[in-house]
Formats: sequence, C-alpha cells, structure tokens
Amino acid sequence: MSKEMGAVLVFGAIIVGALIMFALERRGAAKRKAARGGREIDVSDLIAFGSAAGQGERTKTPD
Repeated sequence: MSKEMGAVLVFGAIIVGALIMFALERRGAAKRKAARGGREIDVSDLIAFGSAAGQGERTKTPD
C-alpha cells in the first residue's frame, strides 16, 4: 500500500468518525428537546435569566 492510499484511508476514517459523532449528537439533542416538551432553551437565556429560562417562566412566546 502506498503512502497516498494510507493517507486516504486515515482521512476517510476521520471523516466517517466525525459524521458518526455528529449524528449521535443530533439524536441526543432531539432526545433532550423531547424531554423538555419540545421547547428550545437558548444558552444566552440561561445566562441572563438563570434556571427560570429552563422552566419557561421568562421565555414564553406569544400564541
């Protein structure tokens, strides 16, 4: 096996690993969102409003 083929295999494995990690993170984010009842919690809201943002007390959207 040539050096070029080895490099292609190594970088291909890195890309496949990154795609798998990305897919697992998206599934985890979907599970966390479902556990919150479908609400999104923005990190900046948590910094500004504390845990009240996670409970939806200050982040209510108009209907």
